[in-house]
Amino acid sequence: MKKLNIKVPPAILANRELSITEKLILALDYSFSLKSGFNILTHIDVAELLQLHKNTVQKSRKRLIEKGYLVKDTEDKRKFVLTDKLKDVEIPLVNGKKDNRTIIILFDIYNHPDLQEGSKLLWGEYNSMSKTEKGYFQKRETTAKRFNVSIDSITNWTKELEQYDFLDEYTVKSGYHTKQKIVRTKDLKKDKEDFEDDF
Repeated sequence: MKKLNIKVPPAILANRELSITEKLILALDYSFSLKSGFNILTHIDVAELLQLHKNTVQKSRKRLIEKGYLVKDTEDKRKFVLTDKLKDVEIPLVNGKKDNRTIIILFDIYNHPDLQEGSKLLWGEYNSMSKTEKGYFQKRETTAKRFNVSIDSITNWTKELEQYDFLDEYTVKSGYHTKQKIVRTKDLKKDKEDFEDDF
């Protein structure tokens, strides 16, 4: 299996209706839909790829179908097809603006056996701004709102990314009445030739 990248659009990332696990699995389906229009991977294949239990994948896919984000192809039941429901998802305002960034998760992250699903998504969020001059500088509250999770979740996932050495920098700069964190991710693509930039 090729080491493909998973794209996570804001309609999935900030979705208030989906669990973190459902977001990760739906992002995989979304990424396949961009290339072939469907995902034909079995529950076992998805579980192996995302390092989840196959029962977790099966239950999550069932809920995604019930919630109207996925359907099975009428002619080939092996195919999971994305519906148009993501187009109707309201992207919440963060600091008065819509954040329309699509994040990308690399194989080394989503296939890591010890990272939580939230940590995998958060790495993609941090990495999306990591190479900029300022690095990732959003407040935890802002990141939590974008993910529609608690601030404690962002803290715990960040610590996990630190623990497994996926962050190059995590510093807090103090100023007058302010504290700003700066996050930069490790460059996982450096010296690697086996990644595809897209599906």
